[in-house]
Amino acid sequence: MNPKIINIGDITIDREKYMIIINNENVFLPKKEFEILCLLSSKPNNVFQRKDIYYEIWGNDSMVNDRTIDVHISKLRDKIGDKKIITIKGVGFKYEP
Repeated sequence: MNPKIINIGDITIDREKYMIIINNENVFLPKKEFEILCLLSSKPNNVFQRKDIYYEIWGNDSMVNDRTIDVHISKLRDKIGDKKIITIKGVGFKYEP
């Protein structure tokens, strides 16, 4: 069972409202960016392979390439800070609180 509110580092994630709070400011994210953040923050400091992100966020029904994931990660970094989501070249991404 996923908790409805997650506090990780200086970010609070409200799963019911699809909203995050950074420095006491509400930040609304598009659905896929929000889902990626929830996935990465579910296991801080663990690396998620691209294929795992693809499967967890888009499932088997969609044709998404690595570049699509990169674009979502880039937009997410712009909104939450570029030092929180780390790229592990050739593998995937991890969230560092």
